[in-house]
Amino acid sequence: MSGVTTVALVGLLAGVLLLVLALLVWQEARSRRFEEGPVYVVEDAVRFIADRLDPEIRARLGRSDIRRIIQWELHYLQGLAQEDRRRPVEVVAGGAEPAVEYIASQISETHGVAYSLDDIRAVLRGEAEYLSSIGAVGDPVTDERGEP
Repeated sequence: MSGVTTVALVGLLAGVLLLVLALLVWQEARSRRFEEGPVYVVEDAVRFIADRLDPEIRARLGRSDIRRIIQWELHYLQGLAQEDRRRPVEVVAGGAEPAVEYIASQISETHGVAYSLDDIRAVLRGEAEYLSSIGAVGDPVTDERGEP
């Protein structure tokens, strides 16, 4: 075998090896592809809400207060607030009155701080806007008649 043939054969084998390697990398990249849905980040929500609160409410509530309200609301929405988890209660996001009252009472009992129910509602409205902004809000739920 001449020197030119040897070089050509080695080049061909190297090309085939690189092609196989590229195919393996491409296949691995395809297998790891996943669709990431909306991600709720408490600190992002707190910042979003704080930036949009009315100045009067913002004067009363700092970021730590907003974070505290959000954390208690998450506790409530996860069902951790109910006494008997074997019989789950209906939990509705978006600042339903039982949630607002629960949040106010837990913050008062646990942290010794009292927030007005209207301030809590304003924070929860801001959270709903945050959820909408990250694409985490779907269509309104309706019954079999198509009514909310």
